Amino acid sequence: MDDELPPGKNRLCVDDHAGESYLAILRRMHEALNPRTYLEIGCDTGESLALAKCASIGVDPRHRIKAEAALGTKPICAIYRTTSDDFFERHDPAAVLGGPIDFAFLDGLHFCEYLLRDFANTERHSQRNSVIALHDCLPVEWPMAEREHTRKPVRPHHIHSWAGDVWRTALLIKRRRPDLEITAYAAPPTGLVFITNLNPASTTLMDDYHGCVRQMMGMTLQDFGISSLFEELGVEPTSVLRDRGGISTRFWL
Repeated sequence: MDDELPPGKNRLCVDDHAGESYLAILRRMHEALNPRTYLEIGCDTGESLALAKCASIGVDPRHRIKAEAALGTKPICAIYRTTSDDFFERHDPAAVLGGPIDFAFLDGLHFCEYLLRDFANTERHSQRNSVIALHDCLPVEWPMAEREHTRKPVRPHHIHSWAGDVWRTALLIKRRRPDLEITAYAAPPTGLVFITNLNPASTTLMDDYHGCVRQMMGMTLQDFGISSLFEELGVEPTSVLRDRGGISTRFWL
């Protein structure tokens, strides 16, 4: 264990997630839901974007996408080399895709305030039963959950696993938007959170954006620990999504 780990270290380092990888879960969601439209923020190499078979948008200012692999059989695949804030300010996803967003995967900059804006902007262009997936909200040790990725990991194999502080975003949405259906899954390495029962007309989060950011920045894992974070978010094993039957009891388009 790292000598810098603070008192109460058992609360700030938990076992690795033991479920299926986040990519395996996303693939199964695509297969079961068969979305007509898809949005991804934070595409990197395009590995997750390639899972979509429908009209898709990818947003990433520094992507390394291999175009042919990401395109696959998609009827439309629009890649925007820009920030998500700029994308939503300048473009209407529904106009590009030919309809509202059915499924979205948000994996952009790992700062809580950015993910909050990405979620609010995506919800605005979705419909009630659309599904928005948040990545990296379930860190398993505190060094990977810092805003700056500068500390040595508790476990050496997490050397490249930086989740940032987007766990704060998931927790804030859970507390401020009880109208949403939020489920969290122990998908390695840093979890998946799915949100549905959306309300595209809601302005709750953005009406008090600065208050939301202050609330998030006042949250620390040192105060309540990772186990308590998982308990409040209701983290479940990925086995509940093992087949179409399990998925269809929670999500449908």
